[in-house]
Formats: sequence, structure tokens, C-alpha cells
Amino acid sequence: MPDSTPLPYATFVDRLIARIIDVAIVTLPITLVMLYAIAVLRSMPLALLCVVAEAVYKPAFEINSGQTIGKRLRKIKVVNQKDQGEIDANQGLMRFLPWAAIAFTSVFILIRHFQSPDFADVDSIEAYLVFSREHVLGENIIIAIINYLPLFSVMWIFSDPMRRALHDRLGGTVVVKEEG
Repeated sequence: MPDSTPLPYATFVDRLIARIIDVAIVTLPITLVMLYAIAVLRSMPLALLCVVAEAVYKPAFEINSGQTIGKRLRKIKVVNQKDQGEIDANQGLMRFLPWAAIAFTSVFILIRHFQSPDFADVDSIEAYLVFSREHVLGENIIIAIINYLPLFSVMWIFSDPMRRALHDRLGGTVVVKEEG
């Protein structure tokens, strides 16, 4: 970083709005394609590709530029905690751990759904959502806990002076407001 003046830390609201933008622009469309692939096309390869695409988005963008689309629009950036410089691949992947757990779980659940004899009765997205909720894995406590890991990680922002989430601590990163 050319200037030695540290950039201010991004607020929880900045990060939340960036996440909402990412969900609207990336996650929601991919999820809709995935649901269509599962319920209408009955294509496990396409559904798995959607899981991978959604999983790769965050770390790939943050490793490449420090920003997802939402972060770029909010003018916030993930930087190295030590010098506010660019993050490396290891830092980006460490930050991704809570979401990686969800991605791996999603692959497992998706495969189990396609293997279920009751999946043959799924003939629409609505039917798949009901099937998914009623499937034995739909009420699994371990899966529920895994799905809440990102939320648990984010809650650390409120007790950290640098507004770091747990995944920021794991990666040695901090999220800052960009200059200008």
C-alpha cells in the first residue's frame, strides 16, 4: 500500500449490504438454476456444477481483487491485516472455511437426495422443496449447525476492535473502506 495511513474498517452494515448484493446478483440466480436442474431437468451434474460455481465465487473474487461484486459496489475490500496489502490465496481460502463447510455439506445432501427412492416423485421445484424439507437430512442437527457457521463467524464483528469476523481472524485479514 503506497500510503502508510491505515484505511478505516468497514462497518457491519457495509458488509451486510455487500452480502445482500452478492446474494441478489450471484447466489439467487445460481440457486434458481440449481433448483431447475434438480427438479425439472433431474440433472445431478448440472446441480453439482451450480454448487461449485456458488462456492468458488467468494474466494476467487477475494483472492483476485479483494472484492466480490457486492464489496466493489460498497467500496469495501478484504486486505491483509498486517499491512492492508493484497491477500494471498491461503488467506482467501482460510476466510472461506465457513462457506466451504456448507458447500461440502450441500454436495453430500444433493447426492443423497438423488439416491433417495422418494426422489422419483419430485416433479417440480415446489415438490423438491417439500421433499428436501421432509428428507431425513432436512432435520439433521449437524447439518443445521454447519449451515449457521457463517453467521456465527460474522457475530465476532461486534466484539472485535478491528471489526473482524472469525473468518477474518482465521485468514489474517480485515475488511476496510476504500479511499475515495
